[in-house]
Amino acid sequence: MQTPGVTRNRTEFLEYIAKPRPFKDLAVHDVTIRILSDVALIHARSTYTMLADGAKREALYTDAYQKRAGVWVCVAACAIAPGT
Repeated sequence: MQTPGVTRNRTEFLEYIAKPRPFKDLAVHDVTIRILSDVALIHARSTYTMLADGAKREALYTDAYQKRAGVWVCVAACAIAPGT
């Protein structure tokens, strides 16, 4: 989950998700998966509640996967909180 206005590189993102998450009640909605040969795009909307203040939030995301040696590997991810 991306914090509004924050961009992280790979190392920063892995450190962020390794910590206790700052949100709860994560749910995914409106999932669309498009397979284009050895690449797949996953689009969805997520909703969650921030632990710090109880604020309800949502984000749109797109993940890109590539099939490598028969295994789907995530090669890119983007999450955007609308209105930020």
